[in-house]
Amino acid sequence: MNIMNALGQRQAWTMVVVMAVVIALLAPTGAAWAISGGDQNETSGSGAGLSVASWLLTVPYGAAKCAFAILGGVFGAGAYAATGGDLDTAKKVWTTSMYGTYIITPEHLKGDKPVRFFGQATDNSAPAAPVPTPAP
Repeated sequence: MNIMNALGQRQAWTMVVVMAVVIALLAPTGAAWAISGGDQNETSGSGAGLSVASWLLTVPYGAAKCAFAILGGVFGAGAYAATGGDLDTAKKVWTTSMYGTYIITPEHLKGDKPVRFFGQATDNSAPAAPVPTPAP
């Protein structure tokens, strides 16, 4: 018996798509294959639990962070327009809203890395220390 005739063409294609999505979600990624015996904690049950917990926390946190970043982009543009083109004011809004942590990782849950909802500017814009010149 042909499965397409038994279920109907539309239901059969729906089942094929659902099965493909399930297989894609359950298939290990390249990063999973790359884990070797270097750090046994990452391949243990607790490492897997931290990975699952970080994924479960990333879904609502990431959505909230993305919404905050989008609103920050809009309000930063408004601040730019309201101040007559003051780019520094707009950058303060954009930096605070768009920089920061978007994905919760196991390192965040262990306390090894801080979670920063509000972004911080990098120190790349700080003036470099003057280079001492040798005495003649």
